[in-house]
Amino acid sequence: MEHIRPYQLLTLPDPFGEEVKFFMPQPQGLGSISTIESILLLKLMRLVNPPYIFEFGTYKGLTTRLLLENLPENGVDTERIYTLDLPDLEDVRFQGTDKVLASEALGFSRKYLSSSRKRLVKQIFQDSMTLDPAPYLSKFQFIFVDANHELNYVRRDTENAFKMLSGRPSCIIWHDYGNPEFPELTHYLDGLSNEFKMYHIGDTMLAFHLVGIEVAPSKS
Repeated sequence: MEHIRPYQLLTLPDPFGEEVKFFMPQPQGLGSISTIESILLLKLMRLVNPPYIFEFGTYKGLTTRLLLENLPENGVDTERIYTLDLPDLEDVRFQGTDKVLASEALGFSRKYLSSSRKRLVKQIFQDSMTLDPAPYLSKFQFIFVDANHELNYVRRDTENAFKMLSGRPSCIIWHDYGNPEFPELTHYLDGLSNEFKMYHIGDTMLAFHLVGIEVAPSKS
């Protein structure tokens, strides 16, 4: 795992203006990404400029809406963001506080539904352990993995993400790398970095695999 600083992404040029649409994180922070993580996620999306996005773990739809409102126009007016979440908790194994968060999300009116662009979102209610990647092979240029953090789920979601990842430029991002609540996730991603080029961004819990774009060198 290569550890980088945020500026090594933020200083990379992209073809978009400086303005972004932003939503403040929820006060408790649980189940959501932080402010700096939000900015870095948007930067990675701008670098890749994906026609289609897949998100493992909708939760309350805050990250979905963040991506949706900042998704660059490309002339496609059909579903471009596919987001997956559990329909129920039956027979699902959890780790840490994930079961509490999953319970909160059941029946919650997802935040992206407040957007005028909500037609671009396809909500999938399914246990990701049973997700068949066949209909999505090589479809998505940008995949965010932040669902069930139990090791078997992380492994399954990651294997599917690589099958679903399109050509270059493209990116897979994982959340909760380095989170003491999910040590097995961090260990798994460290092992994965022996096979794929992987980065962890300092001061965040984001790790990513980026294809077709070079990260800026360190200043030191």
